[in-house]
Amino acid sequence: MRKIIALHKAMAAVMLAFVATLQAAPLEFTVTETAGLRRFGYPVTASLEAPQAVLADATSARLLDAKGKEVAAQFTAMSKWPDGSVHRLDVDFTSSIGPMEKEAYRVEWSGGLARAGKGGLGITETADEITAASAAIAHKIRRDGKPLLASIAHGKTEFLAAGGITTTLAPGKAEVLKRGPFNVTLRLGPVTLEYVNSKSWVKIVQRAETPAELAVDAHFALPEPPVLWDFGVESWLYGYFRKPTEDAVLRQDASGWRVLTGAGERSSVYASGKRCEGWGHIADKQRVIAFGMADFNAGGEPAFRLGADGRFRASAKRKELTVYFHGVGQPVQVTAVTSPPSMLAPLRVEVK
Repeated sequence: MRKIIALHKAMAAVMLAFVATLQAAPLEFTVTETAGLRRFGYPVTASLEAPQAVLADATSARLLDAKGKEVAAQFTAMSKWPDGSVHRLDVDFTSSIGPMEKEAYRVEWSGGLARAGKGGLGITETADEITAASAAIAHKIRRDGKPLLASIAHGKTEFLAAGGITTTLAPGKAEVLKRGPFNVTLRLGPVTLEYVNSKSWVKIVQRAETPAELAVDAHFALPEPPVLWDFGVESWLYGYFRKPTEDAVLRQDASGWRVLTGAGERSSVYASGKRCEGWGHIADKQRVIAFGMADFNAGGEPAFRLGADGRFRASAKRKELTVYFHGVGQPVQVTAVTSPPSMLAPLRVEVK
């Protein structure tokens, strides 16, 4: 009997060692470009699940490419197991993947180094606001949400007027989920703000419990007329405001999209079509603001409204509304680094 018990203990020890070895094996995933666009330093977030008791601290992990070369990345513990080890792990990094290409990566659970990253993102906090900043941008987020964003500066250029940026859903208490250097993410109740180190855009997400009329309103500083506008539709559609009371409105429903221009009730149909790409620009001689709505064609009668006075609204009836703003200087082809279609088409991550 003693021999049998000893044998069982030995087998159990072997099994535990085998399971521990399996748990410590690297976790593999792929990144795929699906829009047919060349990406340059494009942000990637891989959300992974670490085995229990394997990763005591997120910064112990490291990221390697298919050739075994270590890739600079940010590791954030998004949740933990009951024993305190990392459960959900977000890996943020950048890729310069080619059109329709696929890249392979793996995460190893030890040997990682804390790498600040050149020109990386970071945050500073006061009692009233949080500033997300890099070498290129500085965005001031009000803790009380009045407005949500009070300032968007790209270099020395300010892009917001006094009204700032507001959301339909009232922001809640600010919580910093990611602190950089590759990704800064803030959650304010039902509103989330996300920044990435390689692009100067802000991603604003609102989440409601049931479908609701959600909107993001902005008042942009565009003091140097003429004020130009364009929308990405089946072809490039553009125009400019002749009077300070004019606006341009893009609406989409089950029958397709229409663009109306003019002033209030005197507006008339400027163009129409079947499918809209969900992005556009508003600009003056110095500033360009690219905007976009994720999943524009997912229903909810999405709309954009642009005003000659710099006022903007993106709206739709949905449970979740995601809007991007990317402020750069003129000429946009030189300063933007990325395009609105690229902004709205994140790289696809698949975990093996």
